[in-house]
Amino acid sequence: MTAGERAANRPLDLWIAEQVEAVAIAIAMALVLKFFVIEAYQIPTGSMQPTILGDAETGIKDRVLADKLCTMIRDPRRWEVMIFRFPNDERRLYVKRILGLPGEHLEVMGGDIWVDGAIARKPDKVNDSVLKAVYPAEGGGMDIGRAFTAGPGVTVTGRSATFAPDTDSELRLRHTVRAEYLHGYDPDWGFDKNRNSHRSGPEAVSDLELSATVELADGAEELLITLMSDEGDLVFRLTPSGGDDEVDAKVTFIDRAGDSRVLAEHRPADGGRLDTDEAVEIVARDIDRQIVLWVDGDEWLRVADDLSGARVERPTRALASLAIRGGGEVEDLVVSRDIFYEPKISLPAWDIPEDSYFAMGDNTQGSLDSRNWETMTYTLEDGRVITGFFFPKPPVGPAPPDHNPRTAPDGGITFADLHGDEYTFSRSEIVDQTKGFAPFIHRRYLLGKAVAVFWPIYNPFRWKLIR
Repeated sequence: MTAGERAANRPLDLWIAEQVEAVAIAIAMALVLKFFVIEAYQIPTGSMQPTILGDAETGIKDRVLADKLCTMIRDPRRWEVMIFRFPNDERRLYVKRILGLPGEHLEVMGGDIWVDGAIARKPDKVNDSVLKAVYPAEGGGMDIGRAFTAGPGVTVTGRSATFAPDTDSELRLRHTVRAEYLHGYDPDWGFDKNRNSHRSGPEAVSDLELSATVELADGAEELLITLMSDEGDLVFRLTPSGGDDEVDAKVTFIDRAGDSRVLAEHRPADGGRLDTDEAVEIVARDIDRQIVLWVDGDEWLRVADDLSGARVERPTRALASLAIRGGGEVEDLVVSRDIFYEPKISLPAWDIPEDSYFAMGDNTQGSLDSRNWETMTYTLEDGRVITGFFFPKPPVGPAPPDHNPRTAPDGGITFADLHGDEYTFSRSEIVDQTKGFAPFIHRRYLLGKAVAVFWPIYNPFRWKLIR
């Protein structure tokens, strides 16, 4: 008897039992995955844009997979994106990036995060994820003529520029790079550039990266990339290869007084050479006071500049320039900027309790995060003490639908406590009311690490890993 004949002769009740058993096992496995391993979440707000989109204007709301197992077996790490239940209103789920860990003293200074007196540096993969392209051109690179001024002897054509052999001129950004809301946003996402919330921040963003494909002409003397800030100029100087003992790449910092110090040097013996008449990809980065130079994907220089300290509180100068002495060509030029973390002016520093964390959104201009969380406590004449998230309606414009407290129909107050339970009482019942900061996330509220955007996959395509 064949297998098919045996299956056909099975009693119906046995076949049904087997199917029910298979479905039950599948459901059990799905529940185990959901509660202990991985779960999907829809992002409702824009606090993590453009890393994760949740925008009502465009209708793009990313679906994110969260690794729940990692929060069970280890502590969260700095820079990880976590999904958590909001401690001040347990009805809400939030997604933010962990910046401060238990027991630390955290400060926001000059657009960067400082922990226990030292700058907190993002790993390369996180930097690659959050860097925002400035003046992007359709199809990649930049419209060089729109973004840069070109000196005599520099010919610009679309996304490429040619340096004459006898020129000492440079390409130089026309305008200081500022904390513009829509940097890093793809035009295909459909964001309205004229919307009021899409404003440019007043601060210059001096944490910059310049990347380009460069071909030095035969006889070229050097390639110069300069990143300029309020503190001074950071100069990357690359020369065509000579002997192994010769320096062919050097990074120097020149302060505003004109004093200079060499931060790092590279020699051909260290690996890699810069040749003429050959296109190479150059990436020069100064992010979180860490300077890195890559040539064709190989790391040539990496140095932590801990001597310069924090950037000025409100930076005003952030420019970049590129020059080739002796002739050559540049194309696919891109300037990108880091997140400029905005402090809370009234409270720029925090001491984080044990078992708690401090989190901020990548969309620092429009994120309701640890910097801004406050609670209100009402003490009523009947002895009740009610504490909840304080999220008032703005003085102008429409009130958010979930603002707290709200005006009740009878003119009283409706207020949701930390658990989401709502209470309504008259203003005359209030004996005392106290407002206080509540910026921390206790470990018990963490649900999982956001690991990937898996939807939408069409118009726009958003699938990606989250760093």
